Amino acid sequence: MYQKISNQKTGLFIAILLLTVLLIACKSNFSRTYSFDKEDAYYYHLISYESNENPPKYNKLFKIYLSFSNQNDSVFWDSYNNYRDSFVMKMDSSEKANTLQKALYRFNSNDSGAILIRTSVFFSQQFNVKDVPFFSKQDSIVKINFKIKEELSEQEFLNMQQELLRKEYIQIHQFLGNTYDEEKGLDSLGFYWLGTPKQIDSATVKVGQVVSIHYEGNFLNGRFLERSPDHFDFIYGTPDQLLKGLNYVIPRLKIGQTAKIILPSRLAFGETGSANGTVPPFTPVQYTIKLIDIKNK
Repeated sequence: MYQKISNQKTGLFIAILLLTVLLIACKSNFSRTYSFDKEDAYYYHLISYESNENPPKYNKLFKIYLSFSNQNDSVFWDSYNNYRDSFVMKMDSSEKANTLQKALYRFNSNDSGAILIRTSVFFSQQFNVKDVPFFSKQDSIVKINFKIKEELSEQEFLNMQQELLRKEYIQIHQFLGNTYDEEKGLDSLGFYWLGTPKQIDSATVKVGQVVSIHYEGNFLNGRFLERSPDHFDFIYGTPDQLLKGLNYVIPRLKIGQTAKIILPSRLAFGETGSANGTVPPFTPVQYTIKLIDIKNK
């Protein structure tokens, strides 16, 4: 019996020793492949580089490919699909509030690699959210794969924006079906009615009144974007409570009316897209909005 217990202890000791050696080896291997920036607390690893390139200069524009994944290497955002391969960043090493931007500043044109940023810091900075999404709840870091594709001049950047704007108009035109429907649905304020409610001439909402509404937004391909609470109350005229286009349509409705509209990007998320990265630049969106009630303060 003593010999059996002794053998079990010996076996357990050997297993623990092997595990310890393995962990040390893995940590050593990780340290050799990733460097650590002590000031901003992120890891980085260069995969390929161009030795004859100069480092990015302050305030220069660069077209960059980015993909964000959790620790299981499951990608939850990438610039090719989410930003139509049109993600542009102005390099600025003095941007103290953004770890990713500071990390990318250290690399050159045509460089590619990976950056590891603490999960809570990443989502707070990149997507402006306090709570880590469910798919990264168990992760200590987010992995960013990148390639700095090319430097853009101001004119090249403007040309790219003009092309995106042209594609946006085509997308709206194709959705509406023909020029007649497009002209018929275009409101003087720049959004498109998809079936105009009756009696929209007189304004029923005034600045400073408490308005109760419900809305739902979708991309033009039908993909879900966002939904408000059943009764979303806010003071009409308060800045940044709603998209500009939704603020435009509310006074055109009477209590109980529902409107379906298309908002071009200039009345929605604009030339930079949404702050959380879900809406690309120059993206038209469709909304259904109902005016539930109007209350005096």
